[in-house]
Amino acid sequence: MSAQPTETGKTLAVGSLGPLKILAVPAFVGIWAAMGPGVIWAALAQGSGELIWWPYLTAKYGAAFIGILLPACLIQYWVNQEIIRYTATTGETFFTGLIRLNKWYALLLWVMLVITFAWFGGYAAGGATALFDLTKFPPGWAAREGTLFWAYLVMAVFLIGLVFSRVVYNLIEKFMTVIVAVTVVGLVISALHPTVLATAGSFFAAYLNPIAIFVNGMPAKWDPKDADTLLTGIAFAGMGGFFNVMYSYWVRDKGLGMAKYAGRVTSPITGKPESIPATGFAFEDTPENKKNYHDWIKYLRIDNAIGVGVNAFTVMLMCWLAWAILLPKGQYPGGWTIAVTQAQFFEQAMGAIGRIIFLLAAAAFLSDSWLGITDAVSRMHSDFFRNFFPWGQRLSFRSWYYIFVAILTIVSGTTVLMAQPGELLLLGGVLNFISMAIYMPGLIYLNYKVIPEKFPAWTKPANITFWIVTIITAFYIVLGIIYVLFRMFGIRIIF
Repeated sequence: MSAQPTETGKTLAVGSLGPLKILAVPAFVGIWAAMGPGVIWAALAQGSGELIWWPYLTAKYGAAFIGILLPACLIQYWVNQEIIRYTATTGETFFTGLIRLNKWYALLLWVMLVITFAWFGGYAAGGATALFDLTKFPPGWAAREGTLFWAYLVMAVFLIGLVFSRVVYNLIEKFMTVIVAVTVVGLVISALHPTVLATAGSFFAAYLNPIAIFVNGMPAKWDPKDADTLLTGIAFAGMGGFFNVMYSYWVRDKGLGMAKYAGRVTSPITGKPESIPATGFAFEDTPENKKNYHDWIKYLRIDNAIGVGVNAFTVMLMCWLAWAILLPKGQYPGGWTIAVTQAQFFEQAMGAIGRIIFLLAAAAFLSDSWLGITDAVSRMHSDFFRNFFPWGQRLSFRSWYYIFVAILTIVSGTTVLMAQPGELLLLGGVLNFISMAIYMPGLIYLNYKVIPEKFPAWTKPANITFWIVTIITAFYIVLGIIYVLFRMFGIRIIF
């Protein structure tokens, strides 16, 4: 449950929303008690970029792009840090902060959010390809029909969990922890096969060479149709776009920093309602508040590093497998059998157990994405509706949450019939990438200008951090412009 605040009666006006209540910064609860959001981030990050697009790029183009993978993973740390910094400082989540800054700016991003996740049923379908190949059930069914069977079964099981779990966040955290364990163990076992180990020298020489693409340029056999895939791979070297934003909502429900005073989403059937205020909190300039605040920020760096580090490790393993297995054969995954090609190698090399290990890891990569997306996107929509529309607060956050869980389940169950998994995931990746170029300037302004002017001066991050996130934001903006010029006008700069 949320902490019981000691009311001071004081408030702080910030931006266009209601004032923040001034309370004491809660004491840090310890690493093990606070851990969780970063693990969820890592589990959900192990999705399409790791299982599909980076192995695809590795298998098709070899060393051409693999050197930019690690930098692409690591820069997500800085994006995450700005997202969770605001939530830990105010107890408010992403959309509340942007509405407080400018409601029309927030509206633009919300429209992009709606479009991005109109097709996310592809994640359930992507994981279902592995489950169908693993079980061969229902017997005699074609790949598409078998995939759809498992996709709907995955959705149904997860929906039951969201409705009946007493505290929704606890379900997400425990399940995602298992997912991380399954994927890491499965991929490590797969990478220890002699065929894979034999390629370690050539793979890591390319993987640890981030300047190769700048020295060598685009590969001779480059297909401009893969521009979407390359962009999506960069955006999904971790979460990307609105996926990074999800971190804010898990930090809030975990109760880190000032979010300790906010309640959690609980089941309407098995749980007791907890108060989730529409607006957040502030604090005064006292030695105790300063110490507690910096303790939370230091921990968030650890939590963030866990998420980014685990993700970087797993995507590296997936690309290494593609380098060793797919590249020599000229094969790369696609279509409804997107997770099956590499499993065939392990079945030949290690027998049935090899196929099972790899497909379990592949299924875990994508199937959990539907659960995490449904939960987090429902939170984002609820957050937006409660603060953008004056009538939004007539309903509790929990009521809005389950309304959107129902809507997203229906939408994903319908759109999964409309395209293959790869097509669904690719569109979301492009929109996600562009969204980062739009929302990062707002977060920088909130964290480095708005908050330090109203809060104690020691809440302002270091100048070096400002320049790092500004450079990363400029990178996303420039690459987004390059992509739009290419896609809309056919102007080629790097593609």
